[in-house]
Amino acid sequence: MQRTKIGSLIWVALVAVPIGWSIGRVVDAMSGALPPVPWVLPLLLIFLAIAMFAGARAVTGWITERRFDRRIDALRVARSVALAKASEYFGAVLVGIYTGLGLLALDALDSPMGRNRAVLSAAVVVAAVVLTVAAVRLERAGEVPPPSDEDNGAHPA
Repeated sequence: MQRTKIGSLIWVALVAVPIGWSIGRVVDAMSGALPPVPWVLPLLLIFLAIAMFAGARAVTGWITERRFDRRIDALRVARSVALAKASEYFGAVLVGIYTGLGLLALDALDSPMGRNRAVLSAAVVVAAVVLTVAAVRLERAGEVPPPSDEDNGAHPA
């Protein structure tokens, strides 16, 4: 797998902003109300981010410190990196979509529903950014450093 570029994640988030705004406009036109933002979503995203940071710490210990214990093996490290890669893009998409919904909710700040949607959208965006950062950290932790000269068996002449 190749390392995920931060620019790619930014582009994904930027492309998702008008999609979120459009979804909000369609729901608003059909129902007369802004789409609901679940209050539990930021909590779940923060929980996932904590799990990603913990995974990054475990993987870093396994790879760089060469702590090859039984709790984690090479397949689990590979699965963690794959999960991190998916979580990076998931977080970037959520950042964009809920930024679009939050921008739409800014027009309705005079009502309690609009303020609620704007605050919850901002909370989701912050939690999704934290998740994306944690996932990038886990992906970077899974990179194997190049072998040193001592590991290759090369001896200086």
